Amino acid sequence: MKIAFFWTPEFAWNILSWILAYPELEISLVVSQPDKAIWRKRDIQTTAVKSVALTHNIRVIQPERIKKNADFFDILNSLELDFIVVVAYGKIIPKEILDIPRFWCINIHWSILPKYRGASPVQAAIKNWDSQTGLTIMYMSQGMDEWDILQIQKVSIDNIDTSEDIFEKFVSIGPKLLVDTLHKVIKWEITWVPQNHSESSHCSKISREDGRISFWKQTSNEIFNTFRAYTSWPWIHTFYNEKRLVLEDISLFDNTTENEIEGEIWECIKISKNRYGILCCDWKILEVLRVKLEWKKSMDALSFVNGNKEVLWYKFV
Repeated sequence: MKIAFFWTPEFAWNILSWILAYPELEISLVVSQPDKAIWRKRDIQTTAVKSVALTHNIRVIQPERIKKNADFFDILNSLELDFIVVVAYGKIIPKEILDIPRFWCINIHWSILPKYRGASPVQAAIKNWDSQTGLTIMYMSQGMDEWDILQIQKVSIDNIDTSEDIFEKFVSIGPKLLVDTLHKVIKWEITWVPQNHSESSHCSKISREDGRISFWKQTSNEIFNTFRAYTSWPWIHTFYNEKRLVLEDISLFDNTTENEIEGEIWECIKISKNRYGILCCDWKILEVLRVKLEWKKSMDALSFVNGNKEVLWYKFV
């Protein structure tokens, strides 16, 4: 099988690494987003997928645009591809590309379709306290995650799972599921299932500002689920003395296990010796374990309080 992969995110390079172990798959090309300049020094960051591909002497193309790109179309047509596999590439695939491979374009989507379409289905599932998610392998159309389903494999979401944990679960099942699907498509042993569009919802792309939490408006569970969803990007944050304070590690605290704790909602309070938390609007406590103040190093909660005594009784709205 001759395959071109359209992949960019960290999750994708893990799956690519595993797929390289299958000798029957000939990876003819990897298409990734262009390298980007990061941080204030504007250093160029190579995508993880590109790094893996180059290590294994696989050709990599990083077009600025793929629509109406005749040179790019000519390259794809010259490869005589059986499949194009797309994983969160980040751009709409035009019809000219969808029509190139012999057995269609295949998309790996990290949710149980049609429930969560779009860019952030794992985060949406965690924020909504879903008990399971999964990988969906589907044929591609010009729409957004809306065409026929080939296979789905479900995974559980434990109560403390973060997005990172879920992606690790996907890495363990994704390669085998994809290879099994490709073999079944070639042998005509698989039946595609249309989606029920009335059951779908859209998950937009997450920005850094989406991590802003409000102890005034959100309950402890809502904040904790947002933390799980946004680990390890964009993290959740609040503001302390007009500086962004990232909460790198928090946990739900059982108020009933300790003596009565004094404090008002939204305040940073002392839970017990060397332990600190914030009292949420539902009168439950989120214990703060690790933080990072803007332009400062990451540190545990005790070290932060020792260096910022006024944080006790500070109101985080």
